[in-house]
Amino acid sequence: MSQSPERARAVLYGCRARVGYTSPPFFAEVFPYEFYRIVPKGVTLVVTTIGVSQPTTAQIDQAYAITMRAARAIAQSGVDIVVLGGTPIAMSRGAESATEVIAQLESELGVKIATGAAIEEQAVRALGCKKVVLAQPYGPEENERQAGYIRALGCEVLGVTHWGSTLPAFGSIPRDAALVMGRRLMSEHPQADSILLRTPNWPTIEAIDPLEREFGVSVMSTSQATIWGALRGAGIDDRIEGYGRLLSEH
Repeated sequence: MSQSPERARAVLYGCRARVGYTSPPFFAEVFPYEFYRIVPKGVTLVVTTIGVSQPTTAQIDQAYAITMRAARAIAQSGVDIVVLGGTPIAMSRGAESATEVIAQLESELGVKIATGAAIEEQAVRALGCKKVVLAQPYGPEENERQAGYIRALGCEVLGVTHWGSTLPAFGSIPRDAALVMGRRLMSEHPQADSILLRTPNWPTIEAIDPLEREFGVSVMSTSQATIWGALRGAGIDDRIEGYGRLLSEH
């Protein structure tokens, strides 16, 4: 039985917005959970996993091609925006190339395309992050690479700390890990104006509001920023409390 486009949209779970997301790891556990903790009713996530188990050059190169195919497939499902997750994937061909690819995909598919990397840059600008400390879930071998992404945005990185996990085990990181690391970083670098919780797929959103209140700084996590950028890109302008200034003020 046929129905009007308005009626068809109104009866969807994603009646307000449907967000497509290419998630780099083999499996997606934490990001979808945090997505639905944050977004208002009527917003849904259309997610596909790319198959990255470790952020090596070889896997990132392979993941880039898979991500492009996945973006086309998700776009055909009728989503309002497709977010390409994973800074290493988005930047693997260079920032200029990433911009060109997005423009080409938007023209080809007729849907808004964004990268997680570009959204994080927008979030850093919105929050006015200048002197930052950074927590990331991998081992110490990832500290410099993660800091490099943030320096490229014009921020001064005062300190970096790590949890020591691997990508397949991110779901086993304790819920208070980001809070513990944020407090440690601020005790070592009290002059910081922002705490950045880098990379998605590990628990971060419960730490954001407590850290902002405790230290009077801005806190941005990759998951929170990705969700913020997806909502704003899909036309959802709700101010959402409890998950940081980014969502409540911008």
